[in-house]
Order: sequence, then C-alpha cells, then structure tokens
Amino acid sequence: MALTDQEYRSVTAPIEVALGLPNRAYSSEAFLEAEYERVLGRGWIGIAFEHDVAQPGDLFPVVAAGQPLVVVRGRDARVRVFHNVCRHRGAKLVDAPCSNRQRIVCPYHAWSYALDGALRATPNFSGPNDHTHDTLEEGTQDLIEVRSGLWNHVVMVNLSGSAVPLKDWTAGLDERWAPFDIENMTPGGEMTFSFQSNWKLVLENFLESYHLPAIHPVLNAYSPLEDHLLVVDELFMGQLSLNYKPSDGGNALPRFRDLPEERQAAGEYLLLFPTLMVSVTPDHYRVTIVTPVSPSETHQRWQFYFVGEESREERFAAARDAVLKRVAAYTEEDIAILERLQAGRRSSGYDGGRFSPFHETTTHRFQKLVAESLMGEIKTAGRPQAAEA
Repeated sequence: MALTDQEYRSVTAPIEVALGLPNRAYSSEAFLEAEYERVLGRGWIGIAFEHDVAQPGDLFPVVAAGQPLVVVRGRDARVRVFHNVCRHRGAKLVDAPCSNRQRIVCPYHAWSYALDGALRATPNFSGPNDHTHDTLEEGTQDLIEVRSGLWNHVVMVNLSGSAVPLKDWTAGLDERWAPFDIENMTPGGEMTFSFQSNWKLVLENFLESYHLPAIHPVLNAYSPLEDHLLVVDELFMGQLSLNYKPSDGGNALPRFRDLPEERQAAGEYLLLFPTLMVSVTPDHYRVTIVTPVSPSETHQRWQFYFVGEESREERFAAARDAVLKRVAAYTEEDIAILERLQAGRRSSGYDGGRFSPFHETTTHRFQKLVAESLMGEIKTAGRPQAAEA
C-alpha cells in the first residue's frame, strides 16, 4: 500500500545531503517501501535481459521494486511486461522461466491469458461447464501491462507510467556512448552476487575509485587511483579509467571499430539512475541489474557482451573467461567491506559522513537524486506519458 504524503515526510525528513543520507535510509523497511514507490517505481529500471525471452512463447518472471512481474515474448515477437498475478484471486502466475508457451495459465483455477495479456478462458466460472458471466466483460480482466522498453539489450520498466519516455531517460548516456556499437554485441557470460548490505551502499561503492588502493590492490596496480576521473551527469554518473590494461594482458578480444583515440584505452563504469550499472571498454560491455531484496540485502545479476559474432568463437573462449573472472574477483573483494558499511549504519555515532570533494561527487549526486525522488522533486520523472516507451 502506498504511503501518504505525511508518512513520506516522517520516513524521509530531514534528509540533508550536505552530509549524507541518514542511517534509517539503509536499515528501515518503511524507507525501502518509500524507495520502491518513489525512486525505483517512478524511474526506469532494468529487470531482465532481452535474451531471457529470446523466442516467442518465452516467459521470464522477476521481482522489481518488490513487485512480481513477468516478461513475455509474444507470438508477434514483441516483448511485453505484465504484473505477474491472476486477475481472479491474485495468485502468482509464473514462478520459473519457461519456453514455447501458447498461453499463461493460472495454477489456481486455470484462468488463462494470451501472450498479449488478453483474458482467454475462465473455466466453470458460473458453474460446471458454464464458463462465462456478465461481469467478465471483454478487456476488463486482462493482465495489467507495465510500461516497458528495450535499451542496450536490457528490458526496462517504469512501474508508475509517469516517467519521461525511455529514450529521454537514456539520451545523455546514448550520446556519450555513440562511438560504441552496443546494439550489435553478443552475450558472452553471466554471474550473480548477493550482498548483505543495502542497495544504495552497493551502488555508492561502485560509483567511486577512492577505495581502490585499500580494497582492490591488484586492480589498483594496473589501473591506479590517479588514472581515474569521475563522470557526473543529470541521470548517470560513475568513473572513467584512462588506463584500461587488464592484468591478464587483455587485448585478445575483438574490439570496437573506429573508436576515437581517447576511447582506445579507456573504460567507463557508470550508473544509469536509479539502479542499472553499465560499463563499456574497448572490448566488452557489461550490465548489472541491481535488485533490493530487503533493507540489508541486495541481489546483482551481471551480463557480459562482446564485440561481434566472431567473439563467440572458441579461440576467444579463454579471453572471455578472463574478463568474467577478473570482474568476479573484484566484486568478491567488495563483499566484506559492504557488510561492514551495513553494520555501521546501526551506529548512532554515524551522522551521514562527509563526501570527498575530489573522489565522491558521484556518490553525492546519487544520494541527492534519491532524496529528490523521495521528496517528489526529481524533474525528469514528473510528466505523465502515453503507454509507449
């Protein structure tokens, strides 16, 4: 149930981002519920990858902003997202990925829906062998579709339906990444992680390189702190490495063609607000879908993409595997410190901390956007739009 404006004020105020978000922002169930509605719910969030529903009839259930959804590839090849709940008695419809389905059938009373969400059957609703009723007027009990779109291989949704069009949400990043032919990349590996820490701590850690010397000494040895710059834009932020030279040698994979000189040895690691981690280097692109599970637990699903069909060839298998292993190692190094950060949010001796004016402008921008979203002040998500993305 949505919080009232008065309840929001009691949950969120006072938020003073000159310091940092208060401890309750990382430990309170009520605060997370507010974020589900006003931060994750009002913006565009990534929930799945396009290849999760590669073929017509593929269904892929997810949880997004605390709500069960299902991604569906229709017989018309279009990808749609629905609330994953039967309109009859509210049973969850799909609990595992499945393929080659003609309809979506409720396991409770066998109501069934077409892949475009239209209600198709209500068996025995008015009695044995009587399947209809005047209250089941056509179109009134179809599955409820969620506003969705595809961006760089990611299925994106806007739960509220009130955000700006997806192309406007991503416009700044699309312009920045125009030299990279991300559209024509191929999937090349996946991994998942679970952190016993709040989703914001996971992202705040991703947004800065200040912690590299202490937490990632191997990474810092070949991509040192001094080679990193920060990127801060309206809806994306993160870090830019000027020295993308992996410790395993790298440069064995196919690379983007015709990159400008300044992109030839650079890697970018950015957050598309509020929860999508996206990174691009001269030889691969990766996306991380970040899902809050509770105030103190966060799930990550990483997907890696490589340049062109040739990157699938066996001769590149070891190089692809090296990328995954490298990223996994650095992510695992973050786990312990993220747990420490979460534990510290239970201390009355912590007042929000201080931001480094050199290293943490990205973190400050992220927290400011969270606060603005909670208070209904984020400018980019305030105009109701038509159903299409």
